[in-house]
Amino acid sequence: MVSRPLIGFILTAALRDKLVMTLMLMILLGAGVSVFLGASGMTEQESFSVVFGAGGLRFLGVLGIVLFVCFYMRRAFDTKEVEFLLSRPISRMTFLLSHALAFKIIALAITAAVGVAVFFMGKPNPAGLVVWILSIGIENIIMATAALFFSMVLSSASGAALATLGFYVLCRLIGMLLGIAAQPPDNMVFALLNNLMDLISVIVPRLDIMGQTSWLVYGVEGAGGVALGDKASAYAIAMVDMLGVSGFILAQGAVFIALLLAAAAFDFARREF
Repeated sequence: MVSRPLIGFILTAALRDKLVMTLMLMILLGAGVSVFLGASGMTEQESFSVVFGAGGLRFLGVLGIVLFVCFYMRRAFDTKEVEFLLSRPISRMTFLLSHALAFKIIALAITAAVGVAVFFMGKPNPAGLVVWILSIGIENIIMATAALFFSMVLSSASGAALATLGFYVLCRLIGMLLGIAAQPPDNMVFALLNNLMDLISVIVPRLDIMGQTSWLVYGVEGAGGVALGDKASAYAIAMVDMLGVSGFILAQGAVFIALLLAAAAFDFARREF
């Protein structure tokens, strides 16, 4: 179902792309800045460096992945590269899955770079670091797949990137929005909006409870597992209790990656060239 030559071609293009190389340099620079700022602290210098750096590098990694995927895919459409490849003995599903797998490999490579940088920024909790890297890896793969979907649907690279980043912001803020929605409504309109927010929380990834920087300092158990506010999605609380933190992260990743791939495949299959 996948084409190894096509995957190799995409990975080679990523190595030659200045955006990916710039991202790696930015990760090194961000790690250095975090260590420098941590050294200026009065107490807990290493913990400050790890927490500050991990939060910044997390967003930096997502930003680099989204920009690369969106601009790569739209460039492939604009230069007729997609039509040329589909004229070869490659099915549309093979084309889509090969690109998805290549982008996942790139996402994992960036995750590894971020993880190594965080490791050398201080003395993170070993078990917490492992779970944090796992959750960031799943998050990056989800966002790479989301960027692939939006770049298939939208004809503008910048529009696809903005839509993907908007989706990411929603996923990161969904816990806060659910906390607000848990308050007693003043009228019928707010009651309907609260129910709508509960529905949205089921169909978007709960990235707000993944990659928590407190894990890097206290470990997963020491930090209380995952920080869930009052009624911050009952299904999420039940899933964490049943599967554990790592199980919830893997299950959520599998479900939403499959959904985004299915949506991209549906749109790509209907597209006429």
